[in-house]
Amino acid sequence: MLTPKRLLPILALILAATACSSGPEERDPEELFTLYRESAFYYWQSKDFLRAESQARNALSIHPEDLSCNLYLGNIGLLRGTTKDLLGAEQRFRGMEQQDDYRVQLGLGEVLERLGVVYDEAAAAIESGQRVTEAPDPAARVAELHKMANDAWVESAQHFHGVLDVKPNEVAAINGLQRVLALQGDLEGALVWTNRLLDLVEVDLSFYRTKLEREGITAEEESDLRDRMNNSLGLAERTHLLGASMLHELGRNAVELEYLTKACEINPKTAETWSRRAQAEMSRKDYPAAMRSIDTFLRLSPEAFDSADVQHAYELRDLCVKAIEEADFEARMNALESPKP
Repeated sequence: MLTPKRLLPILALILAATACSSGPEERDPEELFTLYRESAFYYWQSKDFLRAESQARNALSIHPEDLSCNLYLGNIGLLRGTTKDLLGAEQRFRGMEQQDDYRVQLGLGEVLERLGVVYDEAAAAIESGQRVTEAPDPAARVAELHKMANDAWVESAQHFHGVLDVKPNEVAAINGLQRVLALQGDLEGALVWTNRLLDLVEVDLSFYRTKLEREGITAEEESDLRDRMNNSLGLAERTHLLGASMLHELGRNAVELEYLTKACEINPKTAETWSRRAQAEMSRKDYPAAMRSIDTFLRLSPEAFDSADVQHAYELRDLCVKAIEEADFEARMNALESPKP
């Protein structure tokens, strides 16, 4: 089987031969289109986005309406993430809206989510004085940017819902909904999608574990399944952390701690997660557990001893030690004052 890694050198040679051809007859445009589109696909699969973009543009010069190549360019703009690239991606996805494909709605939902963040951050920068605006009325410009952000997020959510109308378990759309609702401040609504996403990820992980246990699995199949499992575990970790942040904002500390504990179980080597868990445990006055989490953070943290985060962790640890000592002293005093039988 020709994998992208093996096929790319062959494609490169064919493309080079095509470019250097000096025969009297021109290559058939349809042959070139097929070659360019297949090259774009394999470069996209191998994450060589610069070459994927080049070949997609070559293909679109022959068939501007081709869906797959337009999707490559839209998603490459999303990956680059600059304001210019995002605006270009928005225009490209909108140009595909007449094509009945859920990937168009998904791409448009994601790009509008990102543009909403761009507008919101621009408004905050003007409001704080970090950015100067040429608008005659800065306050009106801030209000305009906030509205642009909210409008983008509202439309983004509509597109994600549109994807789910066609594919009810599409993880990327569910993930997008939890993010965009959180950005709008609808934390309870976002948590509904957070929990649905976690359920789906658990189903995926169970599927991958079952596949890995079957007899006769090849090394290539095992490698692919483990890559997929690691991607799902990474998504589960990020989702638990986002859920914990929202629960913290809602004051639901007990459930927040459950989410942080699960994130630590998924990836016990993330120092920042242990720091957040320690603070959640302190808010519940579980000082021995908080001390253990702080010690784990200090062991894992790559930061220097005199960094602000490490020094803050030591301060929190001292508070835990003091609280434990005070609780122990109070317990001993209560025991002494209790009437003897």
